[in-house]
Amino acid sequence: MSIPRRLATRLLLTALRHSSPEGQNWARAMLREMDFIGNDWAALSWALGGSTAIFKYIVRGWRAWFGHSANKEGQMDNVGKKTAWAVLGIVIAFALAFGAFGLLQLSFHFIPSLGTGGVPWLAWLVVIVLPETIFVIATIRLWQKRRPMAIGILLSAVVLATHFIMHIANHLRGQ
Repeated sequence: MSIPRRLATRLLLTALRHSSPEGQNWARAMLREMDFIGNDWAALSWALGGSTAIFKYIVRGWRAWFGHSANKEGQMDNVGKKTAWAVLGIVIAFALAFGAFGLLQLSFHFIPSLGTGGVPWLAWLVVIVLPETIFVIATIRLWQKRRPMAIGILLSAVVLATHFIMHIANHLRGQ
């Protein structure tokens, strides 16, 4: 038996072993049907899809057992709200970052000696350190009540920090 076929069999046997009686019947049926699939990689794909369906069925049963609503419409509405909050967090974070950049440009306008002296530390402080600190504080403060918004802000913080690190690495490599 090939490696993909053995992996597929083990996957469905694991699903069989860890599922409810209804799920076990389903896993046995999938194991029997897998015998009729000629291609080993197709059998692995079949097993992945089947075990995913079985485990989703198991989780749905657990959610019902613990009293969570299995209402699809309510879940979709909840996902939409979470997405809206996350997007709002991203928009707020980028507005803050652009505001910090504007503050830096304004400081160069009012204090021209800062722009000619080549003070990269001031730019790093205003454009990177200040917004990142605010992002971290906002994420911590919003985590309990508005987690999706906090995740959006945190995602923006990671993107800004990654951009900054890549910028520094590119300049250090060029010297």
